[in-house]
Amino acid sequence: MQVQIAINKTNKFGQSQGGDTAEIVERPRGGISLILVDGQGSGPGAKRISSLVVNKAVSMIGDGARDGAVARAVHDYLFTMRHGKVSATLAIISVDTASETMLITRNCNTPVIISHPDGEIEVLEKKVPPIGVNPLLRPDIQQVELKENLRVAAFTDGIHKAGPGEEAVMHCLESGLQKGDISLQQLGHELFMSILELEKKRPRDDMTLALLGLEPGPGEHKARSFFLSLPL
Repeated sequence: MQVQIAINKTNKFGQSQGGDTAEIVERPRGGISLILVDGQGSGPGAKRISSLVVNKAVSMIGDGARDGAVARAVHDYLFTMRHGKVSATLAIISVDTASETMLITRNCNTPVIISHPDGEIEVLEKKVPPIGVNPLLRPDIQQVELKENLRVAAFTDGIHKAGPGEEAVMHCLESGLQKGDISLQQLGHELFMSILELEKKRPRDDMTLALLGLEPGPGEHKARSFFLSLPL
């Protein structure tokens, strides 16, 4: 199998900088983790918060810490640094080859959508408080067996609340994830643009959509590739 990741994001309309940060880090025992953080508010202040949290999480995962411990530690870190007055949402999606599982760790009220290989859609929507405010905080952690054609969508609340309501966005994402005849990169772009249209291309909040999928292996070669496109 090979892991594919597609991240599409934009800032709140009128803002030159957004408060969402997404990062990818390799796991020392094998695999990869996608970290998605939405800092409280928008603009440069929110970006500083989300970058602070993501950088801490990347460092800990790189050192071999478990995802649940990472979520608790970055919460304690933000709580201490900002005296419990600033929050951030956190989602960590990990493909862990050591345990042959996908781990989904959430401290956010936005759902994570799982499209299973048999076509079943599973929505992880348990309400979990954001990090940084509540001193006694635990993440919600779910575990899924690694299989080809498994796909997951994680997103910030700018995506979830886009357009007329959450129902339209969730339908768009769920139906899109079931398209097996399209690459993850193309799917991510199409879904993101469809949701951006719901906001008439003037998003009321920072928007980030991250897709992670397990596709059939590339064959004999083990070459890795990475594609990035962003405006300056």
